[in-house]
Amino acid sequence: MVERNREQLINTIRERSEITQVVSEYVTLKKAGKTLNGLCPFHGEKTPSFTVSREKQLFYCFGCGAGGDVFNFVMRIENLTFPQAARWLAERAHIPWEDEESPDAERRRKEREAIFRLNKLAADYYHQVLLNSQQARGAQEYLKGRALDGEATTRFQLGYALPSWDGLTGLIQKKGIPLSLAEKAGLVLAGQNGFYDRFRDRVIFPIIDPQGRVVGFGGRMMGEGHPKYLNSPDTPVFSKGRYLYGLYHAKDAIRHRGQAVIVEGYTDVIQAHLHGHQEVVASLGTALTLEQVKTLRRYTDHVVIAYDADTAGQSATVRGLELVRGSGIVVKVAVLPEGDDPDSLLRRGELQRFQDALAKGDDLFQFKLNHLLKKQDITSPEEKSKAVAAILPLLAEVADQVARDEYIRMLARRLQVNEETLYYEWRSYQAALRKKSQALDNVNQNRNTITDSPAPSASSPQVPDPNDAPMERELLRGALQEIKKLKRIKEALSQQDLENSVYRSILGCLFEAHPSVTDWPPKLDELPMELRPIYAALIAENEAKNYPVDVDGCCSRIRQARIIQEIRRVQAELAAGSEIAGADLNDRLNRLNELNKILRKDFPTFSGTI
Repeated sequence: MVERNREQLINTIRERSEITQVVSEYVTLKKAGKTLNGLCPFHGEKTPSFTVSREKQLFYCFGCGAGGDVFNFVMRIENLTFPQAARWLAERAHIPWEDEESPDAERRRKEREAIFRLNKLAADYYHQVLLNSQQARGAQEYLKGRALDGEATTRFQLGYALPSWDGLTGLIQKKGIPLSLAEKAGLVLAGQNGFYDRFRDRVIFPIIDPQGRVVGFGGRMMGEGHPKYLNSPDTPVFSKGRYLYGLYHAKDAIRHRGQAVIVEGYTDVIQAHLHGHQEVVASLGTALTLEQVKTLRRYTDHVVIAYDADTAGQSATVRGLELVRGSGIVVKVAVLPEGDDPDSLLRRGELQRFQDALAKGDDLFQFKLNHLLKKQDITSPEEKSKAVAAILPLLAEVADQVARDEYIRMLARRLQVNEETLYYEWRSYQAALRKKSQALDNVNQNRNTITDSPAPSASSPQVPDPNDAPMERELLRGALQEIKKLKRIKEALSQQDLENSVYRSILGCLFEAHPSVTDWPPKLDELPMELRPIYAALIAENEAKNYPVDVDGCCSRIRQARIIQEIRRVQAELAAGSEIAGADLNDRLNRLNELNKILRKDFPTFSGTI
């Protein structure tokens, strides 16, 4: 997409994404003068400090400093990059992502939109059948027996698929919708005599994406039969490994509680929500996928896995743990009573036992250790030796030495072996690991391979952190208030005096813009795309904090900090450089003397030590 068309697209998305409507999907807003106020979704608070301006199309929180335009809000709330947030808003506003959409891309987009509408129709149909059809009596009794009637039915839009072969098929035909589209949506199947319903005589659980759209369905048999659970197949809008059941209802609670609980089944989720644990979601099947973990990472970095206590559930937990650990999420495992799942516990009224399991969950090492030892017979010396050999790689995954020492002591007690013997085995294992690592390093060096850390991606999140370089942020706020303040900044500082790279780039853009801009500050679309989220946040902060910034004071403190930083750098070079001599040594000593003179002259009140 050419740059001009991209700008037009972003402006169109902004115009059709009214900020109060977007924010209201996450925050309850109340009118307060010219603005709307509510509890900030980005930090816990009891008194509203979060404001949204319909006039300016900006938001700002006086509690945590979060602020910006509608793109900033979506980036923060959904943990997206700017391009992802733009696409998210475009889909919400039914705007084609590309101005010059190819015929094939347009066809796919329209097909996806049609399937979303068809899924909504199907969900409404199944729900009404459950509520009103005489043939749904068995389903009603089944749900009542599992304490899933009433509120659960309404909140999660539970439904029932009739035993007939053409219940939904007939409705789709009456609506004039092509059955070939319903087949692509996974709602009907093609047979020798035409199309027929995929879901028959099953309780229906609609699967809803984080934006509130029905993407697929899960159907459960009420009696004997196979399969017990039947999910939608992969479609243009659904893949079982991509979504988490209940996330649409859980995402706000996950943010506020700071953790997510992952369970196995639909009914586990619903019972947990009915009992006050709205942070619970389910993987669609027993195996947690990388895509699901990435989705959760948008909302929290703490996860508790509460799968069934049976063997299959425990094995699934181990597989899930590896994925979660690799994503940087802190993970615990809730150990449920043997033979129980969250649904059965809560239906028996054992809420406290469920909460205790969540609170006392094993950490990653403890759970994997317990899982491994369950499969080992540790009564004989030979089996104990095998168990130790299997556990040493687990210990190697523990980076914290204090925690590792405690695990070794715990393991000695469990295996009833001498603690020193375990330490000896661990040290031997460590030495072997180091030797192997050194051998690999030598191979890499011989091959002249250089492994560099990847450069930050252009699509990495650009959500501004108000606590990052606060003085430089304040300086930029002042620069945006009046053009004469920017001129004073330009006289006192250079662009390179700012440490934060993004703030430095914004200041450079302002320096370039001020000779030709009459309307100050420059408009958002006059800055490069990658700088706009932080620029919008600065504008929002200025709108909320209408007091003038002391730019002269900011310049002075930034300049003082840079001089002190330069002094420390030269001092470090002199301290480390035993080989520095002659002219190089004199240059550094002269530079150090010069910097100290400038510091004492320009900042006579400075009394700190360097």
